[in-house]
Amino acid sequence: MNLTNAQLIEIAIAFGIAITAGWLFKKFLFPFLFKLTHKTKWKADDLIIENTGKWIVSWCILAAVLYTLPLLIEVSPFCKKYEALFYKIIKGFFYFSFTAITAKVLASLLEIRSKQDDSVLPSTSILGNIIKAIVYVIGFILILHNFGVAIAPLVTAFGVGGLAVALALQPTLSNLFSGLQIIASGKLNIGDLVQLENGQRGVVTDITWRNTVIKTAPGNLIIMPNSKMSDSVVENMYLEDRHITFFVEVGVSYSSNLEHVEQVCIETAKAILQTEEGANKDFEPFVRFVLFAESSITVRVFLNATEFGFQFLITSSFIKALHRRFNEEGIVIPFPIRTVYMPEEDKKTI
Repeated sequence: MNLTNAQLIEIAIAFGIAITAGWLFKKFLFPFLFKLTHKTKWKADDLIIENTGKWIVSWCILAAVLYTLPLLIEVSPFCKKYEALFYKIIKGFFYFSFTAITAKVLASLLEIRSKQDDSVLPSTSILGNIIKAIVYVIGFILILHNFGVAIAPLVTAFGVGGLAVALALQPTLSNLFSGLQIIASGKLNIGDLVQLENGQRGVVTDITWRNTVIKTAPGNLIIMPNSKMSDSVVENMYLEDRHITFFVEVGVSYSSNLEHVEQVCIETAKAILQTEEGANKDFEPFVRFVLFAESSITVRVFLNATEFGFQFLITSSFIKALHRRFNEEGIVIPFPIRTVYMPEEDKKTI
């Protein structure tokens, strides 16, 4: 291969311009375009610009390769022999890059849609992965077609092989379709607070192709196979309403004026609901006397939080405030008391 000085300079200039243009596009043009698209309500344009920007330098370099390839073919027998293959490789690279962009954009659009309406499409990794897999399979077929590979026999082979794989991976496929069933039912969404049959409680953080992931209050993760999750009795506390009503229990002396106790409890509860983060300010707290205990009358004060996690802070603040008010009002929270009666003959022996 003998390239003239003019040809070498032309090739160097072509690659220099391509690299410089790609860097300028990525550094200045795409941030400007992203700012423009970010102002629109349509989110797809943001995703297209963001993901296209990741490939722009590679595309510019590939454009330089396309420009210089005819020069190399003229002077190189090797390049001339494999001219068709080179063009197919370049075309295949473009197919792959567009496939990657399409998969990422569609998966991200699905996630955005699910955040806007959880009841339609919960935001789970399983749906995004399925969308990506479908797009990559289509892209792979296009790339094979570009290289002249017959698609029909390949699809037939995949069908026969897929049947054998399906028989071998029955538990995995069972979890996959159980996960899709859970999502399609709309009864279990990301962010829902659930309680399992064994009493474990937590927030659903993801539904993958194999597992449902639940995060407990201490921060631990429960990893439950989708097939087992779909067959279990699960209490969803967020399906209808995220607000949660809970009670704080306290005992008061038998000598207390219960009407006064009720009034103090309600006043304190209202004050806490108006000031604490996560408290439902529109909720009307109420009191129920529930038990004649051994040394006190048991009182339950009912409050309401906007989400499950806020109840603990509200409970702590309410207990401190109620204890202070009881001391101010002279309401006694008694210690456990036992009265012992002894026969006269037993007293003489003491």
